[in-house]
Amino acid sequence: MSNSNIQIVVACGSGIATSTIAADAVTELLKEIGINNYKIIKTSMTELPSHVDSADVILTTNNYKNDEKPCVNIMGFVTGINEDGLKSKLKDLFLELNK
Repeated sequence: MSNSNIQIVVACGSGIATSTIAADAVTELLKEIGINNYKIIKTSMTELPSHVDSADVILTTNNYKNDEKPCVNIMGFVTGINEDGLKSKLKDLFLELNK
């Protein structure tokens, strides 16, 4: 198991409302799979580029693509649509990053 923190950036339009809901869901998922070594940074989509270099994974409620870092749209945590599929995808990603 890795000793370094997984740097998770969660971004939404304003960096306040939906990113908080999504970050809470991510925190719960990390607890479920037993990962404690992480840091979540909530931000807005306009401020997201300033956090990309330090991120291990980028989670957004908007469409966003980065060729160098894993990016996942997590709007499912807000809408409830395909939430189980989203949890499964993130679980695999976090376990891989935690190796």
